[in-house]
Amino acid sequence: MGKITNLHNLPAAIVAAVQNDPYVGGGDISTTKLIDSPQIRVLGGKHKDEISVDVSERVWALLGQAVHTILERAGLKEQGMVVEERLYATVNGWAVSGQVDRMHCDLGKLSDYKVTTVYKKNGSDGWTRQLNVLRWLAHKNGHEINQLEVIGIFRDWRKTEAERNPDYPQAAIMAIPVPLWSLEDAEEYITERVYAHQAASRGEEVLCTDEERWFSGNTYALMKAGVKRALKVSTDRSALPELTEGQHIEERKGEYKRCEHYCDVRSFCRQRVEAP
Repeated sequence: MGKITNLHNLPAAIVAAVQNDPYVGGGDISTTKLIDSPQIRVLGGKHKDEISVDVSERVWALLGQAVHTILERAGLKEQGMVVEERLYATVNGWAVSGQVDRMHCDLGKLSDYKVTTVYKKNGSDGWTRQLNVLRWLAHKNGHEINQLEVIGIFRDWRKTEAERNPDYPQAAIMAIPVPLWSLEDAEEYITERVYAHQAASRGEEVLCTDEERWFSGNTYALMKAGVKRALKVSTDRSALPELTEGQHIEERKGEYKRCEHYCDVRSFCRQRVEAP
């Protein structure tokens, strides 16, 4: 993890909990690393002793780990149930691994528990990729899965909003269905990702995509002279109405949010410095 700082003077117990992270992964690459940026993984390994991370940036990850402790305490040992088990399969010479939270083999259902935000109540592309990789790993280990779900635990859930808005999650925990890929599509995706990570490991340049950089996207604002607030904002310039007298279009550059605020290896990344 590199150097752990405590810039906000958080309690010693929290610092110790972050420092004593038991996660070790498995194989040549884990599912979470596989679906993420090859460049970040390689830079993280190269500069692991130089990376500095503050305890405050690991609080949500810490809570996510606590959920797994709770599941272990629940004693989910039903017939046909697999809990907290790491699965492996070999792809182009690399051992790909992934840990399932809860897999009900008799029902063909794989569930993944996540501490998340209400914003993700409809799921995310990252979750879809992760769970379909896990499903493929399960298949390679003799378990046939036909249902995927994330059990979302919303850290920002508000009861008053649930009472006011029927479209808002009605409880702080809910099951979120995850789209199912074909096993062939999953294997093609996994193989492509392994090739990309292997290329990065060989020293080839594999730049982060806009998605991996959490690019917010450029927007275009219809402005009127003397008025600070935009009349209309769109991600598509052509969607704005024709200009009338005194109006102009203001282009607002998007932000690479991960690069600027959340990437642990941003200090060592040439792409962040050289690319727009």
